[in-house]
Amino acid sequence: MYTQDALWRAAPTPWSLVVFQQPLSEIRVERNVNPIRLSTIASFFRPLRDFVLPPVCLICGAPLEAGQVRICPRCWRGMRTVSPDDPLFCAMRGRLTSGGAIAGVVAEFWFEREGSLQLLIHQLKYEQMTGLGIDLGKRLGLRILSSLDEKEFAGLVPVPLHKSKLRERGYNQAEFISEGISSVTGLSVIPSILRRTRYTQSQTAMNPAERKANVHGAFAIRQQSLPAVRGKSYILVDDVITTGATVAACASVLTEAGAADIVACAAALAA
Repeated sequence: MYTQDALWRAAPTPWSLVVFQQPLSEIRVERNVNPIRLSTIASFFRPLRDFVLPPVCLICGAPLEAGQVRICPRCWRGMRTVSPDDPLFCAMRGRLTSGGAIAGVVAEFWFEREGSLQLLIHQLKYEQMTGLGIDLGKRLGLRILSSLDEKEFAGLVPVPLHKSKLRERGYNQAEFISEGISSVTGLSVIPSILRRTRYTQSQTAMNPAERKANVHGAFAIRQQSLPAVRGKSYILVDDVITTGATVAACASVLTEAGAADIVACAAALAA
């Protein structure tokens, strides 16, 4: 018997299309399969899936009404949003911009341990639920429109994964968040500007100094992108900003290459 967290999945090529249900924990994305293409193919079969297994909220399990996708409105409202005049946000923004490489910070939610957003981020990063990245990006895009003049920016730069991590996971979650932002703001997603030069350890258990050392020298500009970077401003996109070590390292590389202003943008801030 299949559970409500089962997903539809397509075979690697459209000519041998197979659609079936599989528990979320067992789904893996093949190395040579584009998750965006798979989601497009799978969307063709979504009406049949919804008839057989009516969609429910991934957080509370309540049935979703027509037009609702993945998360119910009540659970979205239950997530703590970032207020621009929140003293905690102002303190984090001041700390992140004090280094000079980051000109501003935009975020939509506060990341709370054991909270609903932590569940969504986990599913986005480790359970191939890439559509959640689009959903989070759309909400972040609305926040960007209310906080920045999007016309001042040349595009969205997702924080890159190392190639070994990308092979393991199959996709970069920051790119899906960027796609969601792009659908709202019209800004282009430019994943080719930055690259991760070395593999870095998970920073979950690290203190701020250890995180900074962990990502020092871990990013570089792709040589062919240098002309496009000089004099341009970009929005740097990540899923969660904790100490800001990762986005600061990326922003430093961009500004050293001649970029104008870099705004760090994330679905959530972890205080």
